[in-house]
Amino acid sequence: MDSDIDIDPYVKDPSLLVELCREVIDRIDSGLDDPKSAEKEAQLREIAKAIEKLEKMGVPVLDALRGEKTRLAAELGIQAQAEQALHHMADELDAIITDLNTRLGRSNFPQAANKPRKKRSRSPKTNKDVLRKNIVKALRTLGGRAKVADVIKEMGRQLESKLLPGDMEWRKSTGEYAWQNNAKWERYRMTQDGTLRSDSPRGYWELGEGEQ
Repeated sequence: MDSDIDIDPYVKDPSLLVELCREVIDRIDSGLDDPKSAEKEAQLREIAKAIEKLEKMGVPVLDALRGEKTRLAAELGIQAQAEQALHHMADELDAIITDLNTRLGRSNFPQAANKPRKKRSRSPKTNKDVLRKNIVKALRTLGGRAKVADVIKEMGRQLESKLLPGDMEWRKSTGEYAWQNNAKWERYRMTQDGTLRSDSPRGYWELGEGEQ
């Protein structure tokens, strides 16, 4: 946490922190509220196919068509980023709640009341800079653009035997290992600084222009 942040108001009144969390969640969740997302995904696929076909035929692609593809991809990208952010928050808040219950000696299951709750792991995890480098490396290996599952698989191959104990912790809120979840969160940051494209079709990661 940034040492310049004044946490005293939240220490004195923790309800302020709870309310802040709710506001953040509501704001992120507003990016998911798009009833036409399925329709937009279908339109984007068709436009992408049309552009690819025209390029193979050597026919110039209208700027308007490319512009529409970019617009749809950007709108869907915002939705995907919001969903990823909420998954990340759910995972971290779940860990915080587990830690709080441990400190208070509380349990969600009466029959396990006498069993100590497992504290949040302090096991070392792969640094985000390493994840970032391997995201770029994996995408370059895969041609600059690939499905998320393929990128994660390639990263796993590259990081084999290099992953740290904390990387292999299972994140039940997202159904994946910690390093996979952290890689997806780092991908979000990379779209913000231009390392990766923020307007890629949903389900795909793509290198930015300067990383090709």
